[in-house]
Amino acid sequence: MPIQNSNGPCPAGSVPYVIRSKDTLGEIAFFYNTTVQDITDVNPGIIPNALQVGQQICVPLRPQMYPACPTTNYYVVVDGDTFESIASSFNINTQLLLYSNYGIDPNDLYKDQVLCIPVAPSPVNLDITIGERKLEVYRNNSVMKTYRTGPENPIIPIPRGTFEVVNKQVDSGVERGARWLGLSHSGLGIRGTNNPQFIENVSQGSNIVLSNQDASELFNLVPVGTMVRIL
Repeated sequence: MPIQNSNGPCPAGSVPYVIRSKDTLGEIAFFYNTTVQDITDVNPGIIPNALQVGQQICVPLRPQMYPACPTTNYYVVVDGDTFESIASSFNINTQLLLYSNYGIDPNDLYKDQVLCIPVAPSPVNLDITIGERKLEVYRNNSVMKTYRTGPENPIIPIPRGTFEVVNKQVDSGVERGARWLGLSHSGLGIRGTNNPQFIENVSQGSNIVLSNQDASELFNLVPVGTMVRIL
């Protein structure tokens, strides 16, 4: 449902803003990476030099390129996502999600848009059984997803033990394929592959390899801080 401003719902591509003491349109425009002219264009009748505390306006947004995310806890929007569904899946509230993504329109998400997710206790954990070539995602003590992994390279074995996801990369490079989940062990991570026959080939290096499609899906389920057991 569109968010209302004083003159009705904010148009697509803009977000509501409530005027605070000492606000100016110039400061608001700077904060949202837009212009005073763009703000006045979507707020007919607004008087820039006579803003009222509590007055609600609409602030137009420029297309987002890539959000700053110091924790690298990224999420890539897929079809069917809403701001509320993303927040719920990571056990955070929508306001916190909005604070971590200034400049986006929560009512107008688009496929492949990259969001920064606030770090909170992970709702999932992973078990990877190397011998069975299986990666399982657990949520609420139940298996939520199961993925098939590539075979282990016997020359460079994959370390066993309990690790933690410490960084995430959306664009991990041609050699790594889609996505990268870096673990708390030097050089160890979970990645996609650009080789469609990977499932029958020995993995290169000591990484856990999934198909690009599975790696992209897993990427969105697993936040920084997730516990990963490799057995």
